[in-house]
Amino acid sequence: MSNSFLPLLFLLPTCHALLNIRSLLDTTYTDRSGNNVTLSDFSGKYLGLYFGASWCPHCQAYTPKLVKVYNQIHEADNWQVIWVTRDRVEEAADSYFTHMPWIRLQWAEKDTRGLAMFQLTQQKFIPAVTMVDPEYNVINPEANVEIVTHPKKFPWTKEEENSYEF
Repeated sequence: MSNSFLPLLFLLPTCHALLNIRSLLDTTYTDRSGNNVTLSDFSGKYLGLYFGASWCPHCQAYTPKLVKVYNQIHEADNWQVIWVTRDRVEEAADSYFTHMPWIRLQWAEKDTRGLAMFQLTQQKFIPAVTMVDPEYNVINPEANVEIVTHPKKFPWTKEEENSYEF
C-alpha cells in the first residue's frame, strides 16, 4: 500500500477494515543511532507498538518502566518495541526518544501511518502498547499494564481472546 492511500483512512471511517496491521507496519523505522530499519529486520519477532508522547505525564511515568522490562527480556524473548509518537513538536519527540532503547516510526509518518496505527488498534489514550505476534496478528491491543505488572508473562496475550482482527 502506498503512503498516498493512508489519508483515505481519515476520510472514510469504515475504510480502516480494508487496511491491516502488517501493511501499516511495512515501512522504514529509525533506531537510536539514526540508522534505517525495515520490517524485514525484525521478522519473526513479537512487536510492541508503543503509543506515547513527551508532553504526557503518564507516558513520562510509564516509559522508564517499559524500558526496564524491554532491557530485561527483548533479546531472549524475541521482542521489538516500535515507538509511535503522539508528540506535536519534532524536537520534543527527538529529545524524548533518547530515553528509549528501541526503534521509532519516522516523524514524517506520524500523522499518516502513525495515526492510522493508533486508530486501527482502537487506541483512545496514551500511553498504550499493542502487542503483535510474528504473524502480524494483534494479540493484545491493551498490553501496557500487563507488561509492567507481569513481565514474565510475555507475550502478554489477552486471555479472553486469542487474537483480534484488525
